[in-house]
Amino acid sequence: MDQRGQISIEYVLLVSIVLIVVVIFGLIITDQSEQNNVASAVQLGASNASANLVFANNSQSPVKVTNVAMTNTGQNINVVVHFSRSVADQQATIIASIVQSLKSSGYTNVSYTTSSATLTTSTNALGTRHIYNITLS
Repeated sequence: MDQRGQISIEYVLLVSIVLIVVVIFGLIITDQSEQNNVASAVQLGASNASANLVFANNSQSPVKVTNVAMTNTGQNINVVVHFSRSVADQQATIIASIVQSLKSSGYTNVSYTTSSATLTTSTNALGTRHIYNITLS
């Protein structure tokens, strides 16, 4: 057996294994990056809305976003925004601010009502990547 032929086969095998590992990690990282971007945009939108509510109405006590919880059930991801106190009266304003923040982050397929928002990502011929259902708590 020729020494050069053996080296090139080993090289091709090594490169192919490294390439497979990189592609697998790339898919995992892309998925987590999307979820992190959505969570950040939701938190920023909710924080901006709660700050604007306090600035517009000095008699109102401050509200703080305490947590953005995501529960993943396959393609559907539920996002619940928790606050330091009840925001039932301001839900529509906060949801509108979250939608504005999502659109500013580059997400265009957003629909919403006064109590929730829905974001669908990567709708193409292959299907939908994720559906985020955003609610306030």
